[in-house]
Amino acid sequence: MKPVEFLQHYRNNADFYYPMIDHERRYWPKVNNIGDINIGWDCGAIGRRPYFLECWSGEGTTMITIFISTIGIETYTVEEIEKMLIGSGLYSQKEGYRQAKAVSVKDSNDNSFFSVNIVVGLEDEDAVIEGPIIYSFIKLNEFNGYAEVF
Repeated sequence: MKPVEFLQHYRNNADFYYPMIDHERRYWPKVNNIGDINIGWDCGAIGRRPYFLECWSGEGTTMITIFISTIGIETYTVEEIEKMLIGSGLYSQKEGYRQAKAVSVKDSNDNSFFSVNIVVGLEDEDAVIEGPIIYSFIKLNEFNGYAEVF
């Protein structure tokens, strides 16, 4: 299921799922207020646990950040979170992979999420992960009814 289709499904069936971070409803400019480039996004679910993925670039580094609810996995280590994400097929490691960093954050609805930051690659170097498929923020902005030009 493509991410816009999943968002529609999620919004129609939110009671079935753990919370998804509120980033799925915000407007995404091409460049954020600190100069990072918003490249794209993805979303889906690992069982009943939705994730929201942001791909962005700043200071010569391309990153993905995956937000996933902490409900029931509050004590997971970074290694356990990575194992869950990689085991679900979200991404795979390549030579040069650097361990992800994870912190707990809350969204505007007071839901708690792991914010998992993963280096995709450094400027002029090969990527150190494979996957995920990244979709343009233009589609997400359109889906959310933002008429502004990306």
